[in-house]
Amino acid sequence: MKKEKKEPKVSVVIPTIEEEGVFEIIDKLRERIPDVEIIIVDKSSEEYERRLLEKGVKVIRQHDRGVEKAVMLGLKHSHGEILASIDGDGTHDVEGIFKGIKIIEEGKADLVLGNRMDHIKEGAMNAYLQFGNKVISTAFNKLYNTNIHDFLVGLFVMSREAYEAVKDVEPYRAGHAGVFAIELAKKGYKISEVPINYYPRKEGSSKLTKSKFFYGINVVGQMIRFA
Repeated sequence: MKKEKKEPKVSVVIPTIEEEGVFEIIDKLRERIPDVEIIIVDKSSEEYERRLLEKGVKVIRQHDRGVEKAVMLGLKHSHGEILASIDGDGTHDVEGIFKGIKIIEEGKADLVLGNRMDHIKEGAMNAYLQFGNKVISTAFNKLYNTNIHDFLVGLFVMSREAYEAVKDVEPYRAGHAGVFAIELAKKGYKISEVPINYYPRKEGSSKLTKSKFFYGINVVGQMIRFA
């Protein structure tokens, strides 16, 4: 009799473009969750992809643009009861995923965002970006009656039930977790957050967008559009 394959409890999606920090993230996830399903959505070189495959993770090639589309693509291939995502550059503390899993397991929230704003390490985020994030988070709270402090964070944890409620939404530019925050808030799902450390990038520069200002304006526009 063929043994039925057991699905993983946790699936983590990580979008990458030549991010060296992702390899340490993979190791840290496996230290705490041995059977974790790690899905890398990648737009890098063949050599980089080879290194990912050597780590034993699932690699999906992204052919369009946008971190939002990358995350949604990865989630469509996930099997876990609890779903998570984290930036691949090593700036977000992986501990936030473990904290978020606990909150989801206890039924205290449907979506948990990381909150970097009180734990930003020196050189990790300049005052301009901190101010912009505060404005965007305040706008989200006013429009959707929430209490979030870091809307543009690159780390979140979500229940499978919550994901199933929004899985058919076409991704739009609203940040790493923003599409899910907006869509789930509209449907009345509970959104919470956990404090996380935020570190400077070890190498390279952010590949999210060429203009943080216009990206932020677009995010607020999407919030107003769907409110």
